[in-house]
Amino acid sequence: MKKRNLARIMNAATPAVPATSRKKRDERGTAMSILLLFARHSSLSSAQISGLLRLPTTIVYRHLQTLLQAGFVVESQVIGRYSAGPEVVRLADNYRQEALAQGAVARRLERLSGDTGELAAYLVQSSNEVLCVESVESAHILSCSYAAGRSRPLLHGASARAILAHLPEEETNEILANHSVGRDVEHTIRAELAEIRRRGYATSSGALAPGVWGVSAPVFGDAGSLAGVVTTMVPLERPAAESERTRLVKSTCQAALDLSQLAAERNEVGAEA
Repeated sequence: MKKRNLARIMNAATPAVPATSRKKRDERGTAMSILLLFARHSSLSSAQISGLLRLPTTIVYRHLQTLLQAGFVVESQVIGRYSAGPEVVRLADNYRQEALAQGAVARRLERLSGDTGELAAYLVQSSNEVLCVESVESAHILSCSYAAGRSRPLLHGASARAILAHLPEEETNEILANHSVGRDVEHTIRAELAEIRRRGYATSSGALAPGVWGVSAPVFGDAGSLAGVVTTMVPLERPAAESERTRLVKSTCQAALDLSQLAAERNEVGAEA
């Protein structure tokens, strides 16, 4: 009897959400889902979008028209296909200005690459992936490389492990569950993440491709939260000596520390403004 009374009180106290409001939220979510597909596909047809999102083609077409009018999507050169539009460039530029500190990240990566002679990159978490948002190439050809806009699963490699090690525990649990790793593998990964947190950086050898060694260090933003990671990637045969690998680790960690300090300074200026 008490449970029924409590349920009645809770239902009376919780205002009903109008059906029109729910519909608007659902439509905004659908449009966003369509737009996000173009972050992972260069072009798509309405039928492909319908299949990927499991939505009726008529609904997909209606949202595509809205995105076309707003400039977030354009018709591809191939008839019947669509791709990301010019407004996405404006979003990317604003992201670089704000999140990448008006070019400061790129300049620090250039210094790091100049010091090491190797590829330097800045990567962030994007859902269950690690996404490169800035990079400076080296003169050496790598079988696995990062360029701005390229992503990989947030699981293997120094960059992914450095990010995983500094995410909230519940988020790490969810990501590992989404990747469906076995119990033994998960135990090994968690032990490695603990070691990464202890020493302050992650390394990997051939995790993403044969012949590539990498080191990644975390960059922290507001209130100590993870902002991204700085990564150096090297042909495996180059840093053969322990002293050379130590030098690469120190240079990468110093770049990450510099960017963390820059983020703290920007936060202080923002708080004073």
